[in-house]
Amino acid sequence: MTEQLLIDAAKDGRPGALDQLYLKHHSRIFNLALRYVCSREDAEDVVQETFLKAFGHIRSFEADYGAGFASWINRICIHCAIDYLRARKRQRQASMSLDALPQDPPSPTPTPEQLSLEQGVSRLVQNAVTELPSRQQIIFSLRFREYMKIRQIAVRLDCSEGNVRSHLFRTTARLRRAFRASV
Repeated sequence: MTEQLLIDAAKDGRPGALDQLYLKHHSRIFNLALRYVCSREDAEDVVQETFLKAFGHIRSFEADYGAGFASWINRICIHCAIDYLRARKRQRQASMSLDALPQDPPSPTPTPEQLSLEQGVSRLVQNAVTELPSRQQIIFSLRFREYMKIRQIAVRLDCSEGNVRSHLFRTTARLRRAFRASV
């Protein structure tokens, strides 16, 4: 059964259609969520929320207006991850300090000392990024971890390129201030 037939079946309320869509997209959505929330347990929460929202609004999905179901559910996942990060930030009481962002990409054959240093810096960066507003966390991750171009980020988040540039500027300025304060 093609994906469009599955979607039509789900819109009609036929049994099993939603299950098949879930099975088809679960692992990709889980990996996407994991990139943003950095914890398997948190990613499962985001995945659950993503599919609940998607299936609750399946009747509003129209393939004619977008790139397809996968793109639609990806956007829902990203928005769920942003909401999750916002909620987690509100709950978090302790703040973390940071020392530096890595300046160079990882070496293809690092020494044990480099591995140790990179792991320490990676933890510091992750801690710094968790202090950012959730939208900035997502954009930082897309730009500096997935190496996406600004245009790609804008398409993925359904916003303007200027909005992405603005968030990147504020993000890097905020991280610089955090790193200067921790030195």
